[in-house]
Amino acid sequence: MIRPLGVLAAALVAVSACGTSTPELPPDSPSEMLSMLTSDRGDDVLNAVTTHEWDDDGAAAGARFTWIGEDDGAANQGAAPLAGYLITNHGNLMALDSGFLGLTKVSAAQMNPQLVRDYATALAPHLGQLVGGRQSAFDSLRAQMADDPLALRNLLSVFVADPEAGRTAVEASQAAAEQYEEAAAAAPPDSDESVAALKAAGSLLGAAYGAIELADSDIPTPSSGPATSEMAVRVATILVPADPNPAIVSKYVQDGRLMSPAAVENTFSINAMRTYYLDLQNYIGTKGFEDGNNAFFAAFKDSAGVPL
Repeated sequence: MIRPLGVLAAALVAVSACGTSTPELPPDSPSEMLSMLTSDRGDDVLNAVTTHEWDDDGAAAGARFTWIGEDDGAANQGAAPLAGYLITNHGNLMALDSGFLGLTKVSAAQMNPQLVRDYATALAPHLGQLVGGRQSAFDSLRAQMADDPLALRNLLSVFVADPEAGRTAVEASQAAAEQYEEAAAAAPPDSDESVAALKAAGSLLGAAYGAIELADSDIPTPSSGPATSEMAVRVATILVPADPNPAIVSKYVQDGRLMSPAAVENTFSINAMRTYYLDLQNYIGTKGFEDGNNAFFAAFKDSAGVPL
């Protein structure tokens, strides 16, 4: 007769074995992958792949998603369901069962670091589309971001749990924010377009800051004050060359161009930097970007979801 303790041990081994069955990898074909991702079973496949503890840290699985990092229509259609899955399931993905009987809790990035790095690389070119842009594949996600400003932070949090994936995603968010700031400066002042662009930039930077703060990560990302100052520099740098009378910032103009922060510090002093940034924010406000500046700050705060 098997003793009760032996029965329990056998049952535990059986449960453990069932919980570690290896899922079938998705097809190694962009067209087949796209069909799978956009099908009714897309989330189930993504969940099986993402939550399984792969022997190779998820390298083979992650390689199936590299095509999403390209810039074409199919990549956009593939990026949207992947981003949607990570946003919806971010809570679970930050505390997966691991180890004997799943008694240890780890993030997906800790369980399968290479897979999450490949996810970050795949989604990096598309992060700007989640808060702006016109790609129709992201329409539902943009609506979700509007309803829940923390959604983008939650997505980035999945990546920030791994330093390499986090750096990829945060740097991509910062690069997309710069593009939106430049677009705002090129748009007509006081236009809906310029306000929307600065709001998108604030959302990206705020989400990155919030994810970094929650993870206590050392990935460089500016808080709201420095981010606002850097935005003002970028916008003013575009405005000044076409402005015959830059007024309040005229002392920072050389050969028709705005001096960089480094040049201002070298020419004046480090003590002059606070005045420099305040003057630039005042300047872009007088040039029709006051509403955009306010939208930038509000979006940053809402997307960060942490004390500023």
